[in-house]
Amino acid sequence: MPIEIPKATRLLDLFSLKGKVVVITGASGPRGMGIEAARGCAEMGADVAITYSSRKEGADNNVAELEKEYGVKAKAYKCNVADYDSVETLVKDVIADFGKIDAFIANAGATADAGVIDGSKDDWDRIIQIDLNGVAYCAKAVGAHFRERGTGSFVITSSMSGHIANYPQEQTSYNVAKAGCIHMARSLANEWRDFARVNSISPGYIDTGLSDFVGKETQDLWLSMIPMGRHGDAKELKGAYVYLVSDASTYTTGADLIIDGGYVCR
Repeated sequence: MPIEIPKATRLLDLFSLKGKVVVITGASGPRGMGIEAARGCAEMGADVAITYSSRKEGADNNVAELEKEYGVKAKAYKCNVADYDSVETLVKDVIADFGKIDAFIANAGATADAGVIDGSKDDWDRIIQIDLNGVAYCAKAVGAHFRERGTGSFVITSSMSGHIANYPQEQTSYNVAKAGCIHMARSLANEWRDFARVNSISPGYIDTGLSDFVGKETQDLWLSMIPMGRHGDAKELKGAYVYLVSDASTYTTGADLIIDGGYVCR
């Protein structure tokens, strides 16, 4: 059956996430894209489940903030997205604790620091396993729940690197994984057309602290390639996440939202 038109007509009601449960992977950092997605969803009324790989203290701090600031239910779960059993356990535990999952934001990922020749085989396998296979594992684990309920929204954090080849850093494995994520979203949108929507978001250079080690000369080169002339802030993405998990986007599926300050325009 086709996904139904929402009954709400007012924009505030379409964007409201009250009564919904949203899972966000990779949300243990204090100012990353994952926690900003969680903040956006919580601000609009959703209960949120966030995951961490190793930073339990950071995830616990984020849970406390979400509950205090927005008055929603929040809980952190340890999850290795590169291990399907871990992802399947996550989905089962969230359903047991929250009763359901309405939306899933597959955000957890890793960055590459070498090209194909200089990087090892293990380096390649690690990025593909986390950034591509990990997203597929999340889709498989939660997709069955969406199909059973007849509703759901799956959002993938991809990257502008899925559209372009970054310069001067060499990161072919990451670029390939993110390009795969964009096409995975399109393919799943078709596969899940009767019960759920699937979309991706492709951020550009976002100031999350992960690139602080990069030299000023390289960062200045990046900025020279961005028409807006600056890095993005992670909070500038949370509106896009909220849109894609809310009823404001019920006719949006298979889309990729590029949020990069205009980088790919050049």
